[in-house]
Amino acid sequence: MPKKTRKWAHFEGGKLGGWSKKLPQTKRRLLLEKMVKKDGYATVIRRLLQLRNVTKDEETVTKATGDMAYLRKKFRDVPSVHKRVCR
Repeated sequence: MPKKTRKWAHFEGGKLGGWSKKLPQTKRRLLLEKMVKKDGYATVIRRLLQLRNVTKDEETVTKATGDMAYLRKKFRDVPSVHKRVCR
């Protein structure tokens, strides 16, 4: 049986709606909140996680991690944000 190859995620720029480490914290989080309403909580968290894992810049890692924690605290258990109907 052939050995399975690893499939790495393809990271595309621009998927975080203009998120940048240079933006102030309030603007970054407002952008992310709009994206959660548009694309869903899980999708935005996955994109931030992917950015955090791919980058080698420590400042980006720190800010992405902080923004992920903020989104978790604000949106994690809010049923209206989820794409599927929670039953």
